[in-house]
Amino acid sequence: LVRTLLPPAGAICDLGGANSPLYLMGYPHPFERMVMVDLPDEERHEIYGRFEPKPYGGNGRVEILYANMVHLDMLESESFDLVWSGQSIEHVDEADGRRMCAEGLRLLKPGGHFCLDTPNGRITSIHAATSGLKLIHPEHKIEYEPAHLQRMLEQAGFEIVDRQGIRRMPRTFRTGVFSYDEFRDGEPIYADVDQCYIQYCACRKPSSRRCGSE
Repeated sequence: LVRTLLPPAGAICDLGGANSPLYLMGYPHPFERMVMVDLPDEERHEIYGRFEPKPYGGNGRVEILYANMVHLDMLESESFDLVWSGQSIEHVDEADGRRMCAEGLRLLKPGGHFCLDTPNGRITSIHAATSGLKLIHPEHKIEYEPAHLQRMLEQAGFEIVDRQGIRRMPRTFRTGVFSYDEFRDGEPIYADVDQCYIQYCACRKPSSRRCGSE
């Protein structure tokens, strides 16, 4: 996903990705500035341990901002080309998820992209049930079904320009019985988001004129 789907951007805000920065995940595009927003150690879940910054050897400037990703008043409006949320929106409840989307819209330049991936609740609920759970991760607050996430993004003011699924699991989707073989071997990127374990959305902030009219 990071290597093939994310758009090029000069200024990037990465929400919750300090432990797995884009530049170590194969992001292929040069950038000028990347701000990685993440919680300080004392507010992080114990399963993550202490945060240790990862070195970057490229030409862009990398900054770490210790903050809550739903309250980013310290960052200037319309200052980023890409806001990226890699497996982070599910770690806050829906009300804060909506605030996170609103912050993403505010931070983006007109025409900029808000891209995110997150578990697909239609499949992960089946996985969680194999252990008698409702969610697959102890820190998750919500795992969105694709239609729910799409509505929320559109209500925030974004145009959705691409939707893809990660790890196709058609038998699990069809039968409601989780298949670990599919989880291991399923098609890595697939257009039918509902059938996949992870969902990816690429959104665009409309032009200033359209934002103002709405």
